[in-house]
Formats: sequence, structure tokens, C-alpha cells
Amino acid sequence: MLGIVIMGLGYFSVCMYAKDSTGQAAQAFNAYNVLVKREPKYVKIDNREARDEDGYGNYTYDLKSYDSNGNEHPVKFMGMGKLKQDHYLELDTKGSYVYTYKEVLKKDIPSDIYTKLNIQ
Repeated sequence: MLGIVIMGLGYFSVCMYAKDSTGQAAQAFNAYNVLVKREPKYVKIDNREARDEDGYGNYTYDLKSYDSNGNEHPVKFMGMGKLKQDHYLELDTKGSYVYTYKEVLKKDIPSDIYTKLNIQ
């Protein structure tokens, strides 16, 4: 019984650490983590934060994102090519893991999140 409690506490601790961690292991863990919900997050593209890490023109972005409640979360994802500067994306995420992204217009972003994205 004690072993189960220790394993449960260990799993919970890893879940809390990995939720907002942008490392590869944490993102892989979040993709299958049952304690983290899948939710949209919003980002504003800043190409100063983009890196062509693989050398094939696939840029990795390390940005601040905001969930639907206005809470800030770090996010790291790869775009297929360099994305358009100052455009807005809605990311389909689970913790720090990004499934997909799509470009959205100002009217599709909640106003409080739009304001936070433009304060930099």
C-alpha cells in the first residue's frame, strides 16, 4: 500500500513539473498525461524568438502563450517555415505539448488575451 502511495505522489509531482516545462521529455509526457486537459492557447508570433535548429527551414518558436482564462504559459513548437511576424495563432495544446496550430484573427481572440499578447 505504501508503494502505491509513493508512486502516486511521484506521478503527481512529475505531472505538476511537466505541465509548463517546454523540454522534449516534458512535452512527450504531457501528450499522454491524464491529469492535464487539452485546451487552446494563444500566441503572437515574434520571429526574434525563432530558431532554425534542424537546418531545413523549420523554425522552432519559444513564446509566451495564454489560455482561455488569461493565464500565461511558456510554449515551444515548430512551425513549418518562418511564420508571419506579429500574426496570432491558436495552439491546440495539452500542457506544453502542441498538437496543431492555426492562424486566427483579432476578433477570434478573447479581448483580455489580445491585450496581454500586445503588451511587450
